[in-house]
Amino acid sequence: MTIGPIAPRWEQAKAALARGDTEAAAELIDRAVADWGRLQDYSINWITSLLSFIGRELGEEAVERSLRASGDEFIRGRRSDDWNGLPAEARAKAIARAMVANMGSVEVTEDDEKIVLSFRCGSGGRMIDEGKYEGEHAYLTLTERDPRTFSRDELPVYCAHCSVNNEMQAIEWSGRPVTVEHPPTAKGEPCVHHIYKDLDAIPDEIYARVGKAAPAPSSERG
Repeated sequence: MTIGPIAPRWEQAKAALARGDTEAAAELIDRAVADWGRLQDYSINWITSLLSFIGRELGEEAVERSLRASGDEFIRGRRSDDWNGLPAEARAKAIARAMVANMGSVEVTEDDEKIVLSFRCGSGGRMIDEGKYEGEHAYLTLTERDPRTFSRDELPVYCAHCSVNNEMQAIEWSGRPVTVEHPPTAKGEPCVHHIYKDLDAIPDEIYARVGKAAPAPSSERG
């Protein structure tokens, strides 16, 4: 038997739309999303398993080093140089789109100081909800109170990329965190992001919890 080229489901969906078969196109889109969901599940468990092994074999500080390496080698080049200069609405939309694309959902509220994004996280939060940090084959929970745990007593290891890449390294690279994150502490809780309208208004304790000092206000830096 000869198997010829197999087009991705989204290409098949576009072809179905082109011939006017919207029912087939909708079905193909749903199947493509299901395919992506299975790949995402594989990837986040793969990553978390590796980070858990690193932490157990080499210590929790090695988890931070590994995340810093990926941050320097891959993530930094993907970050916009003018991120801190974008309006809060643009920063919030970019973060929300990324989280929703990662199989999450979001509720948005706002006050005079900040935009608040409350996510049902499709990766780290979902693993918490599914009990992946419990039982005989639990993934690693970091328990050293440290900047990589947001100075908490505990943090699920997958969520450490939020503290290391999105706050610690972002502050080192640009002076500001990409977003101020408050990961879940228990099943069913959302992952909450605070997007400050004025970056100078980010409280000093947000920097302190990741081992950093708040920068001087923009007006003082000229």
